[in-house]
Amino acid sequence: MNSKLLIALAVFLILPSFVAAEIGPALSGLTGSANDATAVFFSPAGITRLDQSEMVVQAAFAFKESKFEVDEATYSGGNADNDQQIAVIPGVFYAKPLNERWHLGLSVNVPSGFGNNYGDRWSGRYHTQESTLAFVAATGVLAYKVTDKFSLAAGPYAMYTDSTVTARVNNLLPGYGDGKVELEEDGADLGFVLGAMYQFTDTTRVGLTYRSELKPDLEGTPTFKNLDPLLRDTLAAADLLGTEVDVDFTIPAMASVGFYTEVSDQWSVTGDLTWLDMSEFGITHLRVEEDSVSVSGKFRDMWATSASVKYRYAEDRAVSIGGLYASSAVTDDNRDIGLPLDRVIGAGVGLDLPIHDYPCHINLNYFDLGDAEVSQEGGPLTGDFEGSFSSNWAVMLDIQVKLAF
Repeated sequence: MNSKLLIALAVFLILPSFVAAEIGPALSGLTGSANDATAVFFSPAGITRLDQSEMVVQAAFAFKESKFEVDEATYSGGNADNDQQIAVIPGVFYAKPLNERWHLGLSVNVPSGFGNNYGDRWSGRYHTQESTLAFVAATGVLAYKVTDKFSLAAGPYAMYTDSTVTARVNNLLPGYGDGKVELEEDGADLGFVLGAMYQFTDTTRVGLTYRSELKPDLEGTPTFKNLDPLLRDTLAAADLLGTEVDVDFTIPAMASVGFYTEVSDQWSVTGDLTWLDMSEFGITHLRVEEDSVSVSGKFRDMWATSASVKYRYAEDRAVSIGGLYASSAVTDDNRDIGLPLDRVIGAGVGLDLPIHDYPCHINLNYFDLGDAEVSQEGGPLTGDFEGSFSSNWAVMLDIQVKLAF
């Protein structure tokens, strides 16, 4: 059985009024802005700035294209298929003042996800054919305004994780072609989120956010198709057919700091810095029945920074630009084709404008996901291969609407 397959692993009651929401272009302004209910997840202490109940509804439409090209490989098949994917990423954020000091916030969103479909004929098909890793987060926070300038927040933070990995199986007997194995696992865990915000003036502030590490226990049973009799008997003898696989998976802690300032009545600027404890990310332990194995991490800490500038040229109209850079969470030597993470460079433009008399905030973002060089070794049934992505990018249209109650 391919061991890397197991290691590679994500009605509203009334709508009284609408105003523009503010997740900035290229995912900028998340921690310092706190201009609406999106702060529940990104900067929870910032919801003390809101003087009325409100809900932000977000829908992001993402298109990703990638193409992995093989330089050398044990098995024939050549390059991976051209992978084109469309995803819809929702989010709902709600904030409510309880009194002058206390505020409540709730959110459900999809903070991250990974996925690649390489096809079933390429040279690395015995390592991975298709893999997805998706996360859904739910947050509840209470924020307290300690003084007119300083606020704190805390609350529970839950994450549901879903992982699916598919690979071809190299049958032992000639004439049987390839088999197939698929492992789908899911699990959830509960942690906590902390936040702080200090407002130097009405137009300048700094926010801090920390989300704890989570350890969902992922469980699933691999399914096999089209195995030859010899390989099926071998797997059955090893008690790997119909046997549940348990994985101890770690979602890293993260901390972010961001500032927001209005230079004038028309111009505003944001800046954010985020740290992810990616050295703890991934599988730490794997169990198949009574057998258990520890897995050493291959990732390293990741840093991301973003900035944006907005120009408001009318009361309900503005244009903004933003940029993002995130370091690679893994070196070229340790990168796995199941999660081929590399550095990310992003840029975007945002618009505040009324649509059908409803003010909306719209971002169009482009992300360069890097060439993600991979040099992966395997056993005699999976083989080795080397290569990199000749195309690896994504475009995201992000639409946000704020409902004020």
